[in-house]
Amino acid sequence: MKRLFVFLLIGLPLNCLAADYQSTLLVQTGKLRESDLIVRTITDLEDSKICLAFYVRTTGTSPVMSCYQATSGYRSNISQVGHFKEGQLVVRKIKDSVNNVSCLVAYVSTPGTSPVINCYESKMSTKDEIVSSGHLREGDLDIYRIVDQDSTKSCLIAYVSTGGTAPSLTCYTNQSGVKGGMVQDSYLREGDLIVRKIVDQGNSQNCLITYVSTEGTSPYIFCSENKYVAESKKPQPESATEWKPYSPAGGAKTK
Repeated sequence: MKRLFVFLLIGLPLNCLAADYQSTLLVQTGKLRESDLIVRTITDLEDSKICLAFYVRTTGTSPVMSCYQATSGYRSNISQVGHFKEGQLVVRKIKDSVNNVSCLVAYVSTPGTSPVINCYESKMSTKDEIVSSGHLREGDLDIYRIVDQDSTKSCLIAYVSTGGTAPSLTCYTNQSGVKGGMVQDSYLREGDLIVRKIVDQGNSQNCLITYVSTEGTSPYIFCSENKYVAESKKPQPESATEWKPYSPAGGAKTK
């Protein structure tokens, strides 16, 4: 009995060591901090994907993440290449120069905020800066239009002036050389629900922005191309050729 007890005691540490071993194919391969924004690079070694996780250093926040295929092994080089701040809105452009991916990150400087991101393919360019090309305020809603010259994109960012809110962000192709601001075309309120139709005249985009009139609400944006512009881009059917009877050159005159 004593021998059996001693054998169990000897084998117990070995069992513990075996249980402690864990294998993972998810590793952190980088970290970037820009003021109150943290960006961590997570690499999925099994699927050859690089994921960027964004969060703000504030209580009550939530992270967001975007993943893309690694094009050069598992290498990445993350840096901030553009920055815009006005009022409570903070916008940062984060770029992976190895994999040619840019992410626009927006959040507001209020406790409990969470970031919102839009990631897209970028180019090897020296024009990485982002610029504001319009601002519209309607009631408690602020709307900014940000242009990314590197990727020829316009991004609409909306947020509500309330605590614990997070902005909404959508991007579309920027039409260079076309002038036009942002205007509110129509407005609806039913109970706590508010819907505003904002028209980006320069890019021919109609955007519906909705939120509720309660503390901590966040807006949602849905944009679509102006229907008249979209219809003008459709291929037009070929017009039918008018039929004419054959008449040989210099033919005899009819009586």
